[in-house]
Amino acid sequence: MGADAAQCPMPNLFIVGAPKCGTTSVYEYLRGHHDIYFPHDDNDYARVKEPNHLCPELDIGAKDAIRDRDAYLALYRGSAGARWRGDASTNYLFSEIAANAIRRLSPQARILIMLRPPPDWMRSYHSELLRHRHEDIADFHDAVAASEDRSHGRRIPASTGVPRCLDYLAMARFTPQVQRYYDVFGRDAVKVILLEDLATSPARTFRQILEFLDVDTEYRPRFSVHNETPRHGRTERLLRAGYRHASVRTAIQHVVPSSARRRILALVRRAESRHASEDPRDRQLRLQCAADIGQLSALIDRDLDHWLNPPARQRPKQRD
Repeated sequence: MGADAAQCPMPNLFIVGAPKCGTTSVYEYLRGHHDIYFPHDDNDYARVKEPNHLCPELDIGAKDAIRDRDAYLALYRGSAGARWRGDASTNYLFSEIAANAIRRLSPQARILIMLRPPPDWMRSYHSELLRHRHEDIADFHDAVAASEDRSHGRRIPASTGVPRCLDYLAMARFTPQVQRYYDVFGRDAVKVILLEDLATSPARTFRQILEFLDVDTEYRPRFSVHNETPRHGRTERLLRAGYRHASVRTAIQHVVPSSARRRILALVRRAESRHASEDPRDRQLRLQCAADIGQLSALIDRDLDHWLNPPARQRPKQRD
């Protein structure tokens, strides 16, 4: 470690995941608090927010991780006055070594874990991976079915920067991941937050986070949704891909008025929504997740029966 980095304060607050569970929103809410520091850079937003430094076994690409220890600690230069200094790397939850690495770096660290129903989580995560070209299987259920192959290093897209984070089923087994953090840090240092609570009662949920961190609870951010995942079905994705070509876009705009384009898009979304709700594979996936949901319910002492049959129209917005 360089002499300069050795003088930098250590991070001691970790939003470890899961991704697509409101983690970016909580990061944005917390970083405005006068007692809390999170590194931020508009020009390198994702990598500074999620340096992924303490999960090297996941082989996350250099564009999505800060591997050098001095560069990582430099993120916290000038933050000595903050009570809490945060790292919001959401892959730390899935990582088998991050919990112990965090403990070695910061034995008194506090941990925030955010969760949502595993089937919904997988769908949102798949959309996010597609959007950033980490995934090349457009059909959600086909991508989930490839989990076994991906766990053995097969069918990995050449463009992905997260080769070990494409096993949807393994990443959605939240119980052993939460248990790992309980084992390493103890329950008093770990807070589990459900996305549904953040979505329906953001002020109350945020206050509970501030109480957990023992900081001023009067601070109130603007409770906007950050990094919401667009819910594009397969047909809409194909339409959007074609529309990105200038010649196609010009031809469509010349022939189809904007009001008609909006109506067509609305019809496509309604049709795909009905199709998705009728897909028998959705129910099969919920059954696959049932055992872990039951175990998680007991682990965090929270009734999660509604996760097995969520009302389609009451699901929280897909966001990070």
